[in-house]
Amino acid sequence: MASRTVFVGDLHIGSGAETNWYQKSVHEPLLKCFLRYLQENARNIDELVILGDWFDLWNYHPFCAPPSVALIMDQNPGIFQRQNDGDFISLLEEVRVRFINGDHDMEVELKDINQALAARSDRRVLPGHGQDHEKAAVANTYYLNDTIWAEHGHQHDLFNKPALNEENPMAPLPLGYFVARIYCHFLQKRIASTHRMNAACVAGCGSTSYDSFGIKLHDLIAQLMQQAHRGEKFNPARIILDLMLQHNRNNLLEFKVAGKSLVEVRTDGVARFYPNLITADNFYEALCEAEVAYDGLGHFVRMHFINNPHCKVAVMAHTHCPTLSLCGNGKNHAYANPGYFCPSQPDIKELRSLPGFVEVEKFDDGTCKVYQKAVRGIFSEDIVEVASLRVL
Repeated sequence: MASRTVFVGDLHIGSGAETNWYQKSVHEPLLKCFLRYLQENARNIDELVILGDWFDLWNYHPFCAPPSVALIMDQNPGIFQRQNDGDFISLLEEVRVRFINGDHDMEVELKDINQALAARSDRRVLPGHGQDHEKAAVANTYYLNDTIWAEHGHQHDLFNKPALNEENPMAPLPLGYFVARIYCHFLQKRIASTHRMNAACVAGCGSTSYDSFGIKLHDLIAQLMQQAHRGEKFNPARIILDLMLQHNRNNLLEFKVAGKSLVEVRTDGVARFYPNLITADNFYEALCEAEVAYDGLGHFVRMHFINNPHCKVAVMAHTHCPTLSLCGNGKNHAYANPGYFCPSQPDIKELRSLPGFVEVEKFDDGTCKVYQKAVRGIFSEDIVEVASLRVL
């Protein structure tokens, strides 16, 4: 008998700040539709795997300290309290739910999620692998079920993977954390100047490509080459921060940071936290990781299949780009990316981007079928199949 595993990622549920990509007025009805779909099909679903960035602790103005998971749940009662019309509490009673940490929630501990849920349900969210309800965030990075592998994908992103170096007092927060906070500073100005209500009203908002942040790959490489010609140590963190701030004369932004010994951090000191992102020894590998911020995870998916030939399906999120493709020769490997669940309202309206998810159906003969699906409205018939592939 066939069974299905559902993968969704990058919901980016926040406290409702105007710089949050996820906004209740736009995205909650679509998310409820998805949750109802899962409940209606619970008999055929083994589990739901949330591929990171369930919660967003990054997309906040530098002057605002990000919220806790408990506060985010309190601010979103429509999906974190029993409503019987599509919510996580009701879903937990019918479908096993697993969670993998992403970059925007890399510090969120599973025990804190379950503690916040305890007052609402006696069911618990499981880690990506295993049964430990309190698995630490640093260990909760992948899902593995026989021939299916899944992760968020930020572990391959030079600027967004955990930065555990001893020079970083903000560990594990990477350079990308500050890029996101600076971007929110500009985004707030853009929202005000165009008389929009919040980020969900801004077309194209939600893109994770560093091009959209004003950081061009060719500019980054060109300045790295200039540093090399001058005999200087590579300093990509300084280059990226300068590129982001080149249109803003104030380079002394202060960041309010929750739960850290440094309550406030200034932009001009951030680069010192990340001194060895790119070196002469790791130059090629580091540039491959840097390219994730521009061209996606394809290189690392191919490497995964080369190193793990028994794997048939790899699912990664992070890039916000829905993908379904065969990898390598033949039909033995497939890569899927569910996209993200919080496109802007203009992009949804014009069908440029829709909330999406992936289903993997396993058959008794060992084959799989992978489905790319999208949510284009609030009714069950609005969940549509975009593409599918059979993996032998």
